[in-house]
Amino acid sequence: MTLYLVYRAPRDLKDRSLIPKRLRSLGCTPLRRSLWKVEEEQLSKVLKILAENRPILLKRTREIRKPQIIREEDIHELGSLVMVTYSLPKDVDRGKVRRLLLRTPCIRLCRSVYAFPQDQTRLDKDKRLVDAHRFSNLIQEMGGNVRVVTRVVVANPRDAEYLLQETRERFRRRLLEIVKQCKNLYTMVYAEGSDPYWIQKKLTELKKRYVALKNVAKFYEKWLGINLSKDLLKPYRAIKKVHHATSEK
Repeated sequence: MTLYLVYRAPRDLKDRSLIPKRLRSLGCTPLRRSLWKVEEEQLSKVLKILAENRPILLKRTREIRKPQIIREEDIHELGSLVMVTYSLPKDVDRGKVRRLLLRTPCIRLCRSVYAFPQDQTRLDKDKRLVDAHRFSNLIQEMGGNVRVVTRVVVANPRDAEYLLQETRERFRRRLLEIVKQCKNLYTMVYAEGSDPYWIQKKLTELKKRYVALKNVAKFYEKWLGINLSKDLLKPYRAIKKVHHATSEK
């Protein structure tokens, strides 16, 4: 059986460049920097090489699996996923991809590799959000190369829990960035010589970003059972505070 494997080698890891050489020596096939195809008979050797680099295994299945949560054992089954990996030309504005990801409910597997639900339409009937197909098309429009693998599942439930926790934290960091920028805007409202039109423009951008993240949060709750409603309160209050300040000025 062919498996897919991603790993998380720290940037400052000594001899980091040796990992790909060792994986190639075992006959593994690179699909992206940290995404590899691995034959099952080589798996034990591969996992030994990556023991300190958080390896996560995925495998393809014939059937479509639904996501489920076993509360008593705190085990998550993410269900069938669509894995999208891409590379972009050096001259492409990476900020476009970051802005695109704000409207994209997905799980980051490693750099430039994301997992989407196999059937996103079922959970996003209004098609407000970016799905795997649209994400791939937009990356290709930027001149990027895209590889799509359907019907993959996370092999180990404990890895699924790790990915869920990481997804929560990444989402919370995006919300906290809105709060941070709102604090800066609030200070500027009362600063002498500040431009009210520029402040209003930035506030409008933050509102749009917040709405996009709020829609993604609703999707995560349907898909993965992640409740982020409390986390959404901080940026909401921060935006409201700046809005009142600009209205009173």
